[in-house]
Amino acid sequence: MTPDYFLSFVPGDSFLHKLDPRTKLIATMLISILIFRLHLTGLVLLFALFMVLCYLSSVRIALLRNVCPIAPFLIFIFIFQLFLVPGNSFMDLYGFSATSAGLFEGLRIVGRFILLIEFASLLTATTSPAHMTTGIERLLRPLPGKILGVTSFEIATMMSLSIHLVPVLNRFLKEVYQAQLCRGLGRQKRISGLVSLAIPLLRGAFRMMDDIAMGMESRCYQGNYRTSLFELKMDKYDWMALMLVFVLLFAFWNLNITLLPSYQI
Repeated sequence: MTPDYFLSFVPGDSFLHKLDPRTKLIATMLISILIFRLHLTGLVLLFALFMVLCYLSSVRIALLRNVCPIAPFLIFIFIFQLFLVPGNSFMDLYGFSATSAGLFEGLRIVGRFILLIEFASLLTATTSPAHMTTGIERLLRPLPGKILGVTSFEIATMMSLSIHLVPVLNRFLKEVYQAQLCRGLGRQKRISGLVSLAIPLLRGAFRMMDDIAMGMESRCYQGNYRTSLFELKMDKYDWMALMLVFVLLFAFWNLNITLLPSYQI
């Protein structure tokens, strides 16, 4: 199956779906740390690992669709690195020189962002929002949050709502766009088109947040300790998965030190 929207949960019965959400959250955090330490060769190997995990999850991750929302930002970063990083020039364009070091640096930075998005998409595609909330709460429970006036339940709820509302807002944006086309608005210039979409999107987002707040208040939500619908329990497969992640982390880290390119600081 292919998720209909960005960061959507796709029900399934695969090995990754059955893992404890705490296992997947810890693994994703460790991989995210590793992504910021790898060079280009390590990122390619990590992308191969991502494809293997996608195969094991039986979920088709829409790779290009996930990257499209930040594609202009990634293109800007790549061009910025290509022309401003000093090194051996291989192309001149309007007085700016593109360097080989800038090319590799741009590919490395863009590759990091893409891998972060894809691993986050795999996490949300194999973990339901309810399990995600419970897993985040259990991980944050030992922290002294009460000193700051916030509980682990409140933090987990906010994070879960943020992740859950991304595909909802994406779907609402598409509905607004289709409604404007049906009413003969047509394709406008880029700036005016963004304004015509942004205003109803913001109004719909605020109305949606008001509905969520009223629903939580009507159910007497206080952010305190409460029993959960799901009782989490890590079995041997979860511990094996975490051990495998630590082994891969150690292997990739050593590979990164061995193949460290000369242009990398």
